[in-house]
Amino acid sequence: MRIAVCLKQAPDCSSVYVDPISGEVDTERFVQTLNAADACALEAALRLKEQLGAGSVFALTLGPGESEEVLRVALAMGADTIERLWHPSAADWGPLTIAAALAARLRADPSLPDLIFCGEQSSDWASGTVGPALAAYLGLPQITGVIGLEAHQDSGQLLLRVTRRLERGYRERLLARPPLLLTVHETLNEPRYPSLPAHLAALRATITVRDPLSLPQFAADFEAEETTIVEVRTPRPRPHRLPIPDSQLSPFERIGEIITGGTSRRQARLVEGSPEELAHELVRFLKERGFV
Repeated sequence: MRIAVCLKQAPDCSSVYVDPISGEVDTERFVQTLNAADACALEAALRLKEQLGAGSVFALTLGPGESEEVLRVALAMGADTIERLWHPSAADWGPLTIAAALAARLRADPSLPDLIFCGEQSSDWASGTVGPALAAYLGLPQITGVIGLEAHQDSGQLLLRVTRRLERGYRERLLARPPLLLTVHETLNEPRYPSLPAHLAALRATITVRDPLSLPQFAADFEAEETTIVEVRTPRPRPHRLPIPDSQLSPFERIGEIITGGTSRRQARLVEGSPEELAHELVRFLKERGFV
């Protein structure tokens, strides 16, 4: 079982700052890290490899020299091989050209991987384009928005039970067999923390770098990459909720409700006793409030 994982270095959302006057993003404040959805995709690939007891995980990224940090993280987490693609002109590439470069690299091997994992979207552009475009370039079936993944053996073949997220809170369950491309949502799992020896070994590792323009099957349609930024702004804060006071109260009490934010009538009670007494009291409270 050969598994490939496509990774991206992206800015931490908490480090993004937009100047309120100029509207420009302060890129010098960015803290670059492994994209959250990509980390979950890598964790899913590693868990699948461990469950099967055989196979290899290949981590691939396209980016400048500083993006090697995400590959070293992948190596520390348990990836078997890592590789970086880069060309100076790639700084201006859009998601379709990036997907074409990744597809050309995967086609350079004698055979395609059995499974390809990608993050559903990145924390910076969040277009969700690279994964589906990569599947289209490779001619593979795909499942997007994966939030649940189970692997089973069926007559000696791998069978995947996949749960994907749909609009309006709906879910879809599918059965799939390799070869397949999956885009993973960041709620799929909790990525592992590598050990210190694994981190130190990853720091000493040599990373192979390839020029995507030298790949024989690389072909990009740069005309399809036109993107227009209409506006950049900071996230809007959540609206403040103003509680509406009870109309049956007196004017004085209603003013008190507004000033205290609706907390004046809330009550708190400390219950002490043995675990059995506390359990009985909790059950009684839930029954009084109609929860059980």
